[in-house]
Amino acid sequence: MPLTQYFYNKNKRYLLHSTLLAISVLLLAAWASPSYGKAAPGMQISYLAEPRGTVYDLAQVMAQPDEAWQPGDADFNKGYDRTAYWLKIELTPTSRELFLEIGYPLLDYVDFYLLQAGEVSAHYATGDRRPFDSRPIHHRLMVFPVAVADMSTPPTLILRVQSDGTLQVPLRLWLPQEFHVASDRTTALIHLFYGILLVMAAFNLILFFSLRERAYLYYVLVVGSVLTMMVTLHGVSFQYFSPNRPGFEHQLQVFIIPFLQYVLLVFTSHFLQTRNLYPRLHKVLKALIILSLVCVAGSLLLPFWLSIRLSVASGILVALINIIASAYIWGRSDTSIRIFTAAWLALIFGALGTLLHAVGLLPTSLLTQHSVPLGATVQAVIFAFALADRFHREREARLQEKQASYEAFKSRKEAESQLYRVASHNPLTRLPNRALFEAAVDHLLKAQPDRLVAAFLLHLRQFDDVNKTLGHQQADLLLKDYADRLNQLIQPLRHAVPLEVSENRKSVAHVEGVTFAFLLQGSDKTELFREAEQVTEAFSAPVEFRGLLLEPAFVAGCSFSDKRDSDGQTLLRQAFIAMDHSSMGVRNIAIYNPEMNPYNPRRLTLMTDLREAIRTDGLALHFQPQIHLGQGCVTGFEALLRWFHSEHGFISPDEFIPMAEQSGLMKPLTHWVLKQALAFCHQLDEVNCDALVSVNISALNLREPGFSDDIWELLEDNQVAAQRLALELTETAAMLDPKRSLAALHTLSSRAVRLSIDDFGTGHSSLAYIRKLPVNEIKIDRSFIMEMDRNEGDATIVRTTVNMCHDLGYEVVAEGVENEGILQQLKGLGCDFVQGYHIARPMSAADAIAWLKTTQWKTRRNGQPAPSIP
Repeated sequence: MPLTQYFYNKNKRYLLHSTLLAISVLLLAAWASPSYGKAAPGMQISYLAEPRGTVYDLAQVMAQPDEAWQPGDADFNKGYDRTAYWLKIELTPTSRELFLEIGYPLLDYVDFYLLQAGEVSAHYATGDRRPFDSRPIHHRLMVFPVAVADMSTPPTLILRVQSDGTLQVPLRLWLPQEFHVASDRTTALIHLFYGILLVMAAFNLILFFSLRERAYLYYVLVVGSVLTMMVTLHGVSFQYFSPNRPGFEHQLQVFIIPFLQYVLLVFTSHFLQTRNLYPRLHKVLKALIILSLVCVAGSLLLPFWLSIRLSVASGILVALINIIASAYIWGRSDTSIRIFTAAWLALIFGALGTLLHAVGLLPTSLLTQHSVPLGATVQAVIFAFALADRFHREREARLQEKQASYEAFKSRKEAESQLYRVASHNPLTRLPNRALFEAAVDHLLKAQPDRLVAAFLLHLRQFDDVNKTLGHQQADLLLKDYADRLNQLIQPLRHAVPLEVSENRKSVAHVEGVTFAFLLQGSDKTELFREAEQVTEAFSAPVEFRGLLLEPAFVAGCSFSDKRDSDGQTLLRQAFIAMDHSSMGVRNIAIYNPEMNPYNPRRLTLMTDLREAIRTDGLALHFQPQIHLGQGCVTGFEALLRWFHSEHGFISPDEFIPMAEQSGLMKPLTHWVLKQALAFCHQLDEVNCDALVSVNISALNLREPGFSDDIWELLEDNQVAAQRLALELTETAAMLDPKRSLAALHTLSSRAVRLSIDDFGTGHSSLAYIRKLPVNEIKIDRSFIMEMDRNEGDATIVRTTVNMCHDLGYEVVAEGVENEGILQQLKGLGCDFVQGYHIARPMSAADAIAWLKTTQWKTRRNGQPAPSIP
């Protein structure tokens, strides 16, 4: 591959990844940045303008009458106004320790006063015209600690703010811990964004030294200027690079804006080749370059307030003229010109956002505060595409001229091909190896993205026995025979994909050890799967080898391409995961689905977050009441675990309970649920309700050493009678490790804890074993209850189950009661307890207590405490 083509391909991939990452980080930073607006919980804000030529002190400000103060909000924005303003903030504190944050780091002067009971208890004078050490909390933003001495006497905050630039004072009140979490998140995203810009600059600098094209150097200067501007506007440079030189910080702010304009114009002139192609436009750009240099000089000589206004005005002029120039030359149908125009539009929108925000028409946020540098950043990224497109087409023309010289390398390529074959095939079977298989998948997906690709794996089982019986040499020969046989079976298939077309056509890859892979391509999953089943059925036939009749034992797995996100490596990895879930059999090919994958990023994240949720009470219990049909009273509540994740929303127990079982979290999770459930018992006592609380447990809990002792300790620590707790387990769970489970259940039963078999009828139960369990009740699964008024078969199953359980001495609970008809039908069958949406949906503890106060059902069993278990 020619050097220029290599760099273009590398640059194209790099630009795509950098752009997507940069845009993602911008969006994440906007999301992570705190929002400011009229809703300011805990703060009532008013403000007072200080007359020009007059400097108030605090006593004069506090002496002003109430009518002199104007109502304000948390997004205080006066645009380009050099007037000093006093802000009075009346707090309604929710904590003794608070942080007041000003979300704009470029205020020149900020004086902060904390008044408690009419006295000044804290005073800070800071701003970016004062040394960084003057800030009470070392942070790129101005953050002031608010210590509330007396919660009954709300404090008052007084701020005096003044700035030569835009006067923006976005306020937010934080709890310290929440502030640090949000600040760390935002800082990480901002630093990641800086890193992206640095990588972009470094990569293009390498291209400049390799290709000696000045446009890459100018582009590096553009990116470097954008990065410098972002660092200054974020307040990061003041914090880390010049904390004791606020004058330098201001000088850098006014210098970098016109300097960025200058390098943008130089880049534009070189990129559009205006000197040779557009002489008139070149004169205009040359004038703008001179104007930019004048602004650069002005930044060193003029006052800050005047220089910054001139720079912003010239920046808008530069952007508009470049848009007009792009429209002027649009008719050339040049893709790079159109990309170039889009880049300038990004800067125009950024400038427009800054102006609208400066005059108060847009609220304060990361985007509105820094729309110009963000627009410049997007412009720099789009410029990169235009640059790549332009130089690619120029290199294409040169490449055609050098085609003759390329033929000289043909012989060397043939030698490289021979080396490639050695590196891409298995030395024993001569079949393509894993790398070649993955490359074939990638090629198929790229060449025919609308076609379905299926990867199948076949792994020989018990082949180690062949090694030990016949020896490695004979086992290698047998493996070669298996490989040839599999290749012959696959080649005639209509949807088979050849991995290598030569004299000896190969459709099978030897991906590792005794594992082979092949590809099928088509439009219907069922059809491809049936073809694969034909292969495995034929391959399972006995084969004669050295006088022995051997029957291959194997497992198989497959995965299908996903048009959104598939490649050879992913497809093969998914097939391996599916194969791990397969069992030996002729027609047993396991198909990959995401639930099989224990290594997906979401699962790993949730496992970590679940541990933290247990530790910080980030889970919730909901309670669904159970009704005794004979007595018409509330006799129990089933505790149902809920997890509302801050990022992923509601997480089903069916998803996170298996995680807890596999990651060793089942014990602390069950302990947390039991503790919350027993606390709910005390809440029931307060409303004169003697209902018990049911908690679901896992088979792993029964196998824990000392599980029954832990239950007893929890009951004693929470001072709850054992009769008030019921433990539910499924029939399948009860049958795992029967000996240990039975011992634990007998111990719990002897201590009067109520035991229940949950979801009866859906598991692989053994009535003979269940009869040995010391359980008190059987819960019929909701799948039999919900349609028993319309399905005679379900009604028969329920009636039979109720009669059988009563004959065996068990009480019966029916789950899933959805309407009054089913409730009356169950009552007629003699069912003991019911629960379901017709009675009440699962509720939080507070809602359950409120429901008890209004329900028609009695809250005590015949006015007496809950009976003991005999």
